[in-house]
Amino acid sequence: MMNLPLVISILGWIGAALVLLAYGLVSIQWLKGNSIGYQALNVAGAIFLIINSYSAGAYPSVGVNVVWVGIAAYTLLYARNNETEITIKKTTSQTSKRIRLQKITIEHIKMRAFKQTIRKS
Repeated sequence: MMNLPLVISILGWIGAALVLLAYGLVSIQWLKGNSIGYQALNVAGAIFLIINSYSAGAYPSVGVNVVWVGIAAYTLLYARNNETEITIKKTTSQTSKRIRLQKITIEHIKMRAFKQTIRKS
């Protein structure tokens, strides 16, 4: 069985890696800042860092990571509740643009047909 200090140290390194991975993926735009993947990496990483920091008596780091988890958890809940609304807004916006383009296209076709009718007369 592993000793507790070693497990806590490993958790700290994993936590640091997860937080840095999340930051790196957002920086290279593989994840969005409000995405579930980004926030989940932050929550897991910060929880591991809280355990490690608390065991080392690094209470300022514990405080920062508690706030970090809170922000990520809030974003996860907020993103989940508003994901449908955002999708609907995007779809409605795209549909409205398509309808406007179709109307322009139909009007353009009607105008061409009208002009051709006048020329034939």
